[in-house]
Amino acid sequence: MLNKLGHYIYKRICKDQQKLRLERPQNMYGLFVQPKDIQRYINNYMDYGIDYMGEDNMSSEDFIEYQINEPGAEHYWDEADGKEE
Repeated sequence: MLNKLGHYIYKRICKDQQKLRLERPQNMYGLFVQPKDIQRYINNYMDYGIDYMGEDNMSSEDFIEYQINEPGAEHYWDEADGKEE
């Protein structure tokens, strides 16, 4: 069985590494994330659930989809790409 808290923390670390590298020095293990960040991830998981991905609340999958599609124009698998006649 997949540990959902562990998976959530891993996704948050991966997401925050890019942002934190501009703000903090690396620790001895090559991470920019600190113990207080992991505690905040756990608190967010307990308060908001597995779908909460930080203050911007955009997962990496949503960000990629946002880059592909026009903002506000999400395309679903059952919608036509063009006009149907």
